[in-house]
Amino acid sequence: MFKTKHIKIKQNEEGWFLVSVIVMSLFLTAIGFTMAQLVALQYAHARLEEYTQNAELTAEAGIEQTVNELDADSSFAGYSTPQLFFNNSTQGVGKFTTTVTEGSNGNSLVVISLGEVYQNSNSNTPYVTRGVKVILVGTASSGYSVLTGPGGLNLSGSANITNSSVYVGGSITMSGAAQIGTYNDPLTVDVGNDICPTGSSPGPTYPEVCTNGNQPISLQYSTDIYGSVCATGQTSTGPNNNIQGGSTGTGLQANCTSPVASPPQYDRLSQISQVTTTSSGTSNTYVCNSWPFNRNWPANLELTGNVSVDSSCNVTINGNVWITGNLSIGGASTITVANGIPQPVVMVDGTITIDGSPQIIANSSGTGIDFISFSSTNPCTTGTTSTDYCSTLSGNDLYNSQQITTISVGGRVNLPGIIFDAYWGQVSINGSGNVGAATGQAVDLSGAGSVVFGTQLASGTQTWTITSYEPYFNNP
Repeated sequence: MFKTKHIKIKQNEEGWFLVSVIVMSLFLTAIGFTMAQLVALQYAHARLEEYTQNAELTAEAGIEQTVNELDADSSFAGYSTPQLFFNNSTQGVGKFTTTVTEGSNGNSLVVISLGEVYQNSNSNTPYVTRGVKVILVGTASSGYSVLTGPGGLNLSGSANITNSSVYVGGSITMSGAAQIGTYNDPLTVDVGNDICPTGSSPGPTYPEVCTNGNQPISLQYSTDIYGSVCATGQTSTGPNNNIQGGSTGTGLQANCTSPVASPPQYDRLSQISQVTTTSSGTSNTYVCNSWPFNRNWPANLELTGNVSVDSSCNVTINGNVWITGNLSIGGASTITVANGIPQPVVMVDGTITIDGSPQIIANSSGTGIDFISFSSTNPCTTGTTSTDYCSTLSGNDLYNSQQITTISVGGRVNLPGIIFDAYWGQVSINGSGNVGAATGQAVDLSGAGSVVFGTQLASGTQTWTITSYEPYFNNP
């Protein structure tokens, strides 16, 4: 019989393995390219979103700066030349331009701000442009010597206000034998009732004018107001008919709506940018650590840390001063304004305390000092650059800040022409005597005598308030 032979043929499988490797490599490479494209797309999207947000912030900065300029000059027409807002490697370059036109009703202004962000300083074409449009309504002020924000005015003990027009953004609370004006010298008193929502945590919409029927002026039996009083929502003249016209006033004006005016605005960053001399607040060059006790503060001076002017120290001030800590003035010290200079501003990041028997003397032209405290519960109000400084507070931040005393004036003072401005806090005057003006989110008078005010905070120009806000899309 024949036997069948099985012939084994060895198959060469090495070629198939090589093909598989090539196919798999191509597949993985395609996946890698796809993932890289997705990552690049996500990065580009995130980058575009960041540039878009920065463009919106730049446009809002243009609105804010334009409103500040309008408060100083109601004829301001806007920034036709691009204004630099930021320039750095992280954000790129941000610039804004603004226009100001008259509203349709003749009592308002339309402000349009365009914010442009460039990828770098060499770019000629903006990467992202965004616009903001707001409507402003102006309220006129004849000039006040006592002016508060929503924190209001509190008078207690036997504190009296004389020789001053009074504007209160929030409410007036009077107790003891407190009095505003006299029968023979009645005052103009405006009360905005801008204190809602009420409560210890009013929320982000604070402050708003109340429409809940509350009475913004609270009076005890033995208190008095003599003058012409316009108070939004006020119908009561008090438990003892306490609001009177006096010799020439009109008393409580029925159905009167007071304008909502902001306390005076100040360009903090501009003063910081103009500093030419910097020294420690304890330097013997500027504070009296040793005899002789005469010191000279040059214009555009920065003193770092806390500063104390006391004992028999005599300081002559020649211009603006920025103090990064607290300022205390006491003892028998004297601060005198040099002749021939505009009103100097002493800007303080912390608190201002005046006690004892110091003298702060206006120059021969009657020019005094404007003391401003920027202290608040939010550290952004003492920022030093456009990125870390906030020029506005609202909601709980504003409510909490107006509860703290940032300027305290005690004793019997003789400070004619001197202005005290608690930008975000409260001015507390617990003595008596002469003061130029007091302004802040809140003002508290608790002394045993009259405080005579004599310096107007406003020049009769308008204060502009934003009443509507919307994106502006008619831009490149």
